[in-house]
Amino acid sequence: MIRRPLDQMKFVLRKVVLLLLALIVAFPLFYMFSSSLFSAKDFNKVNLLPAKAVFSNYAKVFGHRYFGSYIINSVGTSVLASVIRTVVIVLASFALTHLSFKGRNLIFSALMLTLFVPQEAVLYQNYRTIASLGLLDTWAGIIATSLFSAAQMILVMGSFMAQDRSSYDAARIDGASDLRYIVSVLVPLSGPAVLTVSIQTLITTFNSYLWPLLVTNKPKTRTIQTGITMLGFAESGDMGAQMASLVLITVPFMIVLAFTKKRIENSLIRR
Repeated sequence: MIRRPLDQMKFVLRKVVLLLLALIVAFPLFYMFSSSLFSAKDFNKVNLLPAKAVFSNYAKVFGHRYFGSYIINSVGTSVLASVIRTVVIVLASFALTHLSFKGRNLIFSALMLTLFVPQEAVLYQNYRTIASLGLLDTWAGIIATSLFSAAQMILVMGSFMAQDRSSYDAARIDGASDLRYIVSVLVPLSGPAVLTVSIQTLITTFNSYLWPLLVTNKPKTRTIQTGITMLGFAESGDMGAQMASLVLITVPFMIVLAFTKKRIENSLIRR
C-alpha cells in the first residue's frame, strides 16, 4: 500500500507521539529497577544507571524477618478475595440475567446503589463490624470489604446477556443443572470478562493500603503494602533496599498483566 506524503507524515507523527508517551510511562519503572541496584553513593548524584550494581539490596529485603510474612499475607488475601468475588459476581450475574423471581429488579437496583456510596463513608462502620466479629488481624477481616463490586457485576452481566439464550434452554432440556451450565457453558463463553474481574480484584486487593492498615495491628498479619513502610529501610536511609522491595512487589503483577493483557482487552471490546 502506497501512502501519500501527507498520510506518511501523519503516520510518522503518530508513531513519534506514541513512542514519547511510552517512554514517559516506562521511565519511572526503568528508574525503579535501576535504582534498586544503586549504592548509597549513587543516590547522592543524578544517575540513571548504577556505577556498580549492588545486588545485596535484594538480599537485605529477603533477609528481613517479616518480609516473607508480608508477601504470604498479601498473596494469600488477594488470591482468596479474587476467587470469592469472582464466584459471587458470576452467580449473582447469572441469577439476575437468566432467572425470573420476585424482587429481581429491586435487588438489582439495591446493588447498583452501592456504586454511589463512597468507601470512605462506610469505613468506620465497616471497622466496627469487623472488630465486633473478632476478625481483626485475620485474612477474613482484610478481605471482608473486597467480596463484591457492582461495577464488575455490570461487566459480567453484559457478557452473560450477549450469549444466546437458547443454549441455556437446551442445557436445561438435556437435564443440566444451573451450576453445570454456568461452569461448562456460560463461564467459558464469557471467559475474558470473568478473567478481567479476577485480575482486577487480585491487583486491587494486593495494592490496598488503608483498609489492611486499619484491621491489622500485629507485624506478622500485615500485608506488603502496609508492611513495606515498616521494613526500616527508608528510616535508615537505605534507599537501594527500599527500591528493591518495590521491585519485588511490582514484577509479579507486570508478568500477570503481560500474559492476560489480550484477554482483558477482548472483554472490553466485546461488550
